[in-house]
Amino acid sequence: MAGNVLERRRHGTTELEESPSSFQTTVDRGTETLKSVLTHAGREHLKTLQVTVNEVDFLVKAAQLAAETIIHLEPTERKLHDARLRGLNRIVQLRKAAEPTLETGEVCDLLGVTRETIRKKVDRRQLVALPKGGDRVFPAFQFNEGAVLHGIPEVLEALDTDSIFTVLSFLLSRNPEFGNKTAIELLQAGDVEPVISEARGFLKHGA
Repeated sequence: MAGNVLERRRHGTTELEESPSSFQTTVDRGTETLKSVLTHAGREHLKTLQVTVNEVDFLVKAAQLAAETIIHLEPTERKLHDARLRGLNRIVQLRKAAEPTLETGEVCDLLGVTRETIRKKVDRRQLVALPKGGDRVFPAFQFNEGAVLHGIPEVLEALDTDSIFTVLSFLLSRNPEFGNKTAIELLQAGDVEPVISEARGFLKHGA
């Protein structure tokens, strides 16, 4: 089970409150852009958008449609655009693979700790926390029988990265070094040391 931690990023709300005209301008531009994309897209393309799994996936597919239908990119620009889309698609896949997730309160109940304790665990890289709006959610795979899965804090320390998607890539991707299993599958089986060892060198030979 997993949850929703970290303090609200109130500064983001404050910025919107202080510049409502900028916010509305951005909303208007986004609305007009999306209308243009949908107007130029064919029926099959619209079906692609209708079956997206979440808002991020929807926006990635919409950006892809924009490049295909209303934006004329130079070859170099096209390559950069395609690379960005591949990166965004990978993020969508990782977030989907990390489900189900728990809210902060659920993690507090599961572990029998306070929200402050959860916040400290996140800050110390002892829990995997995904951003969600101005808060966080926690993938369920990192908990077992009312506790944090054995090895999770040690693996996060060994990875030594602030990129949650690098963490997810390591934990959820099948790895030949693990017999084509994932790091999480090994941790759930109690095989912790090989995962920690692999985590130490993960960023050196590429995520």
